Amino acid sequence: MSATILQINFDFGGLWTDYETGSAAGAAQIAGVLGLGWKIWLKNAATGEAGGIYLFHDEAAAQGFAAQVADMLAGVPQYTNVSIKQFGVIESLTAITRGPLAPAARAATFGQMAAAALAAAPSLTPAEAQARMAADPNTLVIDVRDATDIAQTGTVPGAVNLSYGALTYLADNEVPESWRDPRLADRTRPIITTCILGPLGAIGGKLLRDMGFTDVSILAGGVQAWMEAGLPVAKNDTD
Repeated sequence: MSATILQINFDFGGLWTDYETGSAAGAAQIAGVLGLGWKIWLKNAATGEAGGIYLFHDEAAAQGFAAQVADMLAGVPQYTNVSIKQFGVIESLTAITRGPLAPAARAATFGQMAAAALAAAPSLTPAEAQARMAADPNTLVIDVRDATDIAQTGTVPGAVNLSYGALTYLADNEVPESWRDPRLADRTRPIITTCILGPLGAIGGKLLRDMGFTDVSILAGGVQAWMEAGLPVAKNDTD
């Protein structure tokens, strides 16, 4: 893995005191982003520009965070002219000029892993997932929970139960064929992953994307959101 810099700049159309106060909670969240070494916060009061410089442990983490920030800033009218640039780091020269390189990667928490996974794959609302399944019957919905958990709550009708632990080899095309699930042979097949609330389904979706699957989405809010949307569940058809 090689260090990667993100430079994110934008014009801020508000009061600087509001910006700093409002960003305090965001700073705590950013500090927990998986793969982040550090962030330096920037502002130019004379020109109305703000932003930051981020150092990530690897390119994938930087790209996932950049996509998440781009979506977030697009919905805030006070932030305009957003610029997101990514750079590699020349570590040998940076060391000579005492540039702060990222420390050793920190142990990741479940929440951090889920956040990184959600940033790496698109999410679908229950209504969008239902429409996707109706439009393309080849869509494979995977509930990554254990079977005993699914038995208690039910799951999306037509979903198959491939637990997260088993998914690691069921989707691997290099293990013995008897270990694989034939439904995962086509890496272009549209897939929607889920769990009860969403985080483990997101991690399962990222696992599949990392293994080469190109059309993986996550059910936002999981089966709980599906039920709250008034959609039916099934309890026995998950083989």
